[in-house]
Amino acid sequence: MGVTRRGFMKLSGAGALGLLLGDQFRAFEALAQEKGLDTKIIHTVCQVCSGGCAVKAHIKDGRLVELRGNPDDQISRGVLCVKGISGIQWLYDPDRLKFPMKRTNPEKGIGVDPQFVRISWDEAYSTISKRLNEYKEKFGPESIAFIMRPNPFAQRLAKAIGTPNYISHHNTCYTTHEVVWGAVVTGKGRPWTTDYSNSKYILSFGWDMPGKAKNMQTQHFLAGIEKGAKVVVLDPRYTVTASKADLWIPIKPGTDLAFALAMINVIINQSLYDKQFINDCTAGFDQVKEFIKPYTPQWASQITEVPAATIEKVAKEFASQRPAVIATHKRDAAGPNYANSWRLSHAQLILMALAGSIDRLGGPIIERMPKFPSLDSVYPPPPYPKARQDRIDGMEKFPLLQKTGKGSFSTFQNAVIEGKPYPIKAAIVRKHNIFAFPNAPSMVEALKKLEFTVVLDIHPSEMIQMADIVLPDHHYLEGSAIVGRQYFGLYPQLAIQQPVVKPLYETRGFRNIMAELGKAMGLGDYFKGVSPGGHDEACLKANGYSMEELKKSPNGLLGEAKPFVPKTEFGTPSKKIELYSSELKKHGYDPLPAWKEKAINPSKEYPFYFVTTRPSVFIHSTLQNLEYNIQVYPENNCFINAETAKRLGVKNGDYVIVESPINKIKVKAKVTEGIRPDTVCVDHGFGHWSKAMTKAYGKGSNEGDIIPARTLQDMLDQRDPSMSENMNDICVKVYRA
Repeated sequence: MGVTRRGFMKLSGAGALGLLLGDQFRAFEALAQEKGLDTKIIHTVCQVCSGGCAVKAHIKDGRLVELRGNPDDQISRGVLCVKGISGIQWLYDPDRLKFPMKRTNPEKGIGVDPQFVRISWDEAYSTISKRLNEYKEKFGPESIAFIMRPNPFAQRLAKAIGTPNYISHHNTCYTTHEVVWGAVVTGKGRPWTTDYSNSKYILSFGWDMPGKAKNMQTQHFLAGIEKGAKVVVLDPRYTVTASKADLWIPIKPGTDLAFALAMINVIINQSLYDKQFINDCTAGFDQVKEFIKPYTPQWASQITEVPAATIEKVAKEFASQRPAVIATHKRDAAGPNYANSWRLSHAQLILMALAGSIDRLGGPIIERMPKFPSLDSVYPPPPYPKARQDRIDGMEKFPLLQKTGKGSFSTFQNAVIEGKPYPIKAAIVRKHNIFAFPNAPSMVEALKKLEFTVVLDIHPSEMIQMADIVLPDHHYLEGSAIVGRQYFGLYPQLAIQQPVVKPLYETRGFRNIMAELGKAMGLGDYFKGVSPGGHDEACLKANGYSMEELKKSPNGLLGEAKPFVPKTEFGTPSKKIELYSSELKKHGYDPLPAWKEKAINPSKEYPFYFVTTRPSVFIHSTLQNLEYNIQVYPENNCFINAETAKRLGVKNGDYVIVESPINKIKVKAKVTEGIRPDTVCVDHGFGHWSKAMTKAYGKGSNEGDIIPARTLQDMLDQRDPSMSENMNDICVKVYRA
């Protein structure tokens, strides 16, 4: 069942990108280098993804000519991924949004020209404030929704307006990890630091950060391999991570929980667990010991199609080759992919507790973060109005998720379309493209139901095409912030994000836009004296630093290295890692990760499991409009097993239809031995229909079009505390186009 490693190519620096991209990496090397230039170096932080790699920007005559990793950075280890290097292209992309605009065509929809015209910032603020205040007065503040990542300036504006509706993408991303870590370990959410570089055994359930070129985890993973860590990958597809593994196990999709439960069974029954860690740091072991008895390797083998001997072997190795860690990030098997994913996350925590790995070197680290005083503590606001209604997405019915403040996409779009429990009339959206939503055509219909939409972005995305007012955001290389180091949390450290060039167009910083809009709406008391720079200074002061010190830092970083002291108390009611979770039980959820199947399994009509991935050169649906990136990966693929393709009459390069019960897409077939015969995989991030994205337009298809948008009742019936979107819990049929 396993595939042994055939040799390891060192994966670091340019070698990493070359391995991921092949010969076409030469284009990126050319882009990143202009030899012999007398340049000025400015330290900043990459914000293409959430990794926050420290960057050295090389400036010549006021123009950015090169981006390099900061060799002093503990996150990137001095290396930038292909996306980080692409920051130059993104900054200078001629298709960028350049000034505020308003829509003149009242019709909205896919392929409809908005007929935007240029306006001033004053006109934009005047129009927005007038419309939002009208909706607030006539329909209540809850009729206004914010769709964006959590941000203290935007959250202040939402609270000042009085709306409870602050919606984000997280239940398509990582709320399973967030909720379970909070209930079992931290009391507040999941950590982001994993000390792979000191791990001796790395086990992956569908984790493929090297394949996605997620630098902040990949560099530490590679360091662990260089030091001799053994790697085992469970994945229905032969990924880049699997290619680096000692053992690849092509497990049946959605059955990872059974494998993990059987591992727990072996480790406990054979007394292989870290007894001191279990005694000192955990609660509920006796309940786990009784609970796990039925979940034998023989039982799991029937479900996973992995031999019982292989399951037992991996369990023994994981328990004995310490420190051992389970690699996780967002959309791995324990992310919001299946109806049982949150249970897998719980089982993984039990496994790492049995190995004595939680908050220990070589394991997942609960970050030692700098102090970040809240905006409300730095600038105390007047009392906020009390929200008149519950959230439109139903999050109040999921109290463990509500603690995190991270909302649900599909329940929001369904509620907007139905107009229940109350109408949403307006939305302010930032950097949440339509492609991020399950059943994207349904989200288009929801946006058509809105009477007024404001969108902030850098690129003219599909969400921009649905806007009534467009506000151009600074590119990260034009903006400023103080950045914590969540992917390196062994000790507190701060980094500076600062402009490396002057803004190229009439763009503004997001935090300033929120404050200015609040004042325009007559909410000036909430923003009196409030400034992004002042908040940044307060954050530095709370850590004993000043902005001047940070700017003078020779590497753009502040934070003295300190010896790592493992935690002995945790954020649960018992102050222990609660293997048997009192918080889950309190709210009516299973306190232990009992076996449950994924929701949807293959049928005669829809015989294939469906999984997704993302090319290393893109971040979700961003960067497809960059010339070099789209040359490297011009459209998405449907990865299909060679035996299956032959049976279907499909050849490599043919176009196929991938169809689910709700929709179908047309994608190019990539025939390979590296995927299970019963599974197909489609890349995410393609199918752009915004004609303003001149290089991305019309390339590939959006796989999100065939993923159902779950209803609130479906989520309640599933008894999942995380409101998971079950992004891969569907089955499809495939046939030649």
